[in-house]
Amino acid sequence: MQSTAHYLTPPAEVHALGLAVTGVGRIVGQHTTRVDRALPGYAGVLVTEGAGSLALRGTPGRHAVSAGSFFWLPPGVPHTYGPTPGTWSEYWVLFEGPVTGRYEDLGYLAAGPAVVEPADPAGTRAALDTLVELGSRPESLSSHVAAAATLQVLIAAVGTPHAAPRPAATPSLDIGRRALAVLARDAAGPVSISAVARELSVSRDTLATQVRRLTGSTPTDHLTRLRLNRAKGLLAFTDRSIADVARAVGYSDPAYFTRAFTRRIGVPPSTFRQQQRAGI
Repeated sequence: MQSTAHYLTPPAEVHALGLAVTGVGRIVGQHTTRVDRALPGYAGVLVTEGAGSLALRGTPGRHAVSAGSFFWLPPGVPHTYGPTPGTWSEYWVLFEGPVTGRYEDLGYLAAGPAVVEPADPAGTRAALDTLVELGSRPESLSSHVAAAATLQVLIAAVGTPHAAPRPAATPSLDIGRRALAVLARDAAGPVSISAVARELSVSRDTLATQVRRLTGSTPTDHLTRLRLNRAKGLLAFTDRSIADVARAVGYSDPAYFTRAFTRRIGVPPSTFRQQQRAGI
């Protein structure tokens, strides 16, 4: 068996960012089974060769693990996993931080099936390779910040249970992508979500479900973000009036646009323009 392990002690400044990597490594020819182990923080494991099983306290049964499988181990939850029979090869990462709860709320980390196929297998492995490399460096604030940032890339690459495995195309994903294209096409004018559903020959509920799977938002909320993103660009790089900007991004009522912009961005459109142009 060959193993590489790097244990880290992130400074308080990195903990304050919300995620901190406390260990990372790779094992080739792992033959040990971890039995009823519970960790103080989160762990993630990618199996690259071999096969075995995983059992998590509170999750019924044993879960098959094969090459390409990824699983998260929540803090404080006893777990048993390992190759059966023979050996397997794995990457592992340990981390902690208050942001883990927010990721769970969004459907990431251990908020779904115990074992998943990563949404982006190549990205998952690349992120783990980067974490191993960062762990080998002398500890510094910059290396810890880079590790925390790479961990977020890893979480996104593994994806949510709804997104993994992610085939090249399925009818449901196609509906979602087509819906996003229609919303982007029509964002500058009046948009009826029911009309979009009719154009795509699906129910409004199906449309909402597929858009949420791709964006994490309702169709209406996604449309609002599209409009506000375009408004930011017009405010920052043109001299068009607030009313003209409102109409250009799909709001017939400038006062409503100003209220919506202020509620979502935190400042009125005029203030946003001043902030973006300061010093230019």
